[in-house]
Amino acid sequence: MNMVLDMVRQYQEILALVTLVSAAGFVFGLLTVSRVICWLPHNYFMVYGTPGPAPKLLRRRFRLVKNLAGLVLVFLGFVMLFVPGQGLLTLFLGIVVMDFPGKKKLILWLIHIRHIQASLNWIRKKKGRPPFVFPASRKMG
Repeated sequence: MNMVLDMVRQYQEILALVTLVSAAGFVFGLLTVSRVICWLPHNYFMVYGTPGPAPKLLRRRFRLVKNLAGLVLVFLGFVMLFVPGQGLLTLFLGIVVMDFPGKKKLILWLIHIRHIQASLNWIRKKKGRPPFVFPASRKMG
């Protein structure tokens, strides 16, 4: 027990930072992740693709802001894997928001994970939104 107390005293600043990030991620998850999941149309994964092009003036800025937001979500999701929060969903949402090569393949692979499907639809059900429609699972082998 004394060893644990010594470690807490020795790493007080790091523990405070981890606690702050954990609390911020938890509050962020409660306030934002469920809203974004409910904002997506129920057939998002069936007609998955990119919407029409944005005006040229806004396109670069929008993509930059969108990718930065996605990066923040991925980082917070990774942190929430180790501290309280919706880590997998936040990681998944960050991947959905960002633009990168291979994104569509990765998302299609991830949405075939039953836990992710159940979590996404549970949140939508709690908010009174229709469940997502997912593409049929492909059997390997």
